[in-house]
Amino acid sequence: MVVYTMHEPPKPQTNPLERGTRLVFIKDRFHWLAALFPAIWLLVKRMWWELAAYLVLMSVLIGVLNILGATQEAISFLIIIVQIVFGFEAGALYRASLRRRGWSVVGTVAGRNAAECERRFFEAWLPQVPTGPLHETSTHMADEGDSSWIETTSAQVKDAIGRWRRLAGAKA
Repeated sequence: MVVYTMHEPPKPQTNPLERGTRLVFIKDRFHWLAALFPAIWLLVKRMWWELAAYLVLMSVLIGVLNILGATQEAISFLIIIVQIVFGFEAGALYRASLRRRGWSVVGTVAGRNAAECERRFFEAWLPQVPTGPLHETSTHMADEGDSSWIETTSAQVKDAIGRWRRLAGAKA
């Protein structure tokens, strides 16, 4: 069973497809890349304050251990422990970073795999999202007898699905 939280940017689009593509899915799990390469992971996630805090804390930890006369093996062991803890807490740090930047949590979902979680979330979320200009444009174009909007909307949907699946870490 996997669990995801979904986060929406501070100023959501009125178009439901655009809103769906801008959502960030964060899996509640151990993050291997964050544990192995914490500084790089923080850079990729654009978590500048957390990166600065991590570098300061690691520098202080290493400095204090050196002052206390710890061996290099002991220092390495403690760094490994810190990185393992960081791997477990990486998702929570990312959620907190998004919240600090004004993002809101729009849902939590559990399922057997990423695809099932995405399907469950969007089945519940999409009916609640106001359609705004997309609905008016589609109706207007359909009234004129122009069927090109169907192909455009279909292509937009496929593109949007691919983008949010990549964000969720699923294969597109």
